[in-house]
Amino acid sequence: MKVATSTQRLNELFDSDPRNDSSIARALGVSRQSICSWRSGVRSPKKPILIKIAESYNVNIDWLMGFDVERNGRDVRSIVIPDSDVFKKLVMNMDREDYRTMMEIFERTELKMKEKGLL
Repeated sequence: MKVATSTQRLNELFDSDPRNDSSIARALGVSRQSICSWRSGVRSPKKPILIKIAESYNVNIDWLMGFDVERNGRDVRSIVIPDSDVFKKLVMNMDREDYRTMMEIFERTELKMKEKGLL
């Protein structure tokens, strides 16, 4: 369930960052105008930038999108996978529904592994 907007979550991250918007923009490889438009809610970052923001601030993408999940929850991109470049490309191009489905599968698998004493 959504409990916040991505604008609110971005502002929370950026406001807690000691750097100014220009420095944040440089670190993310975007313009200061992009940061301003995200802060105001006029525009939203595209998926690859959302992923970069989530990784930079060590936050869960679902949290960043406003969902009621742990802020610093584990993210699927931190899992070691033999062909991680292909996996990253798949994840970056998923829509939200596919991403959430994949995360549910990982969570169920993790639960089963814990029940079997494998984790």
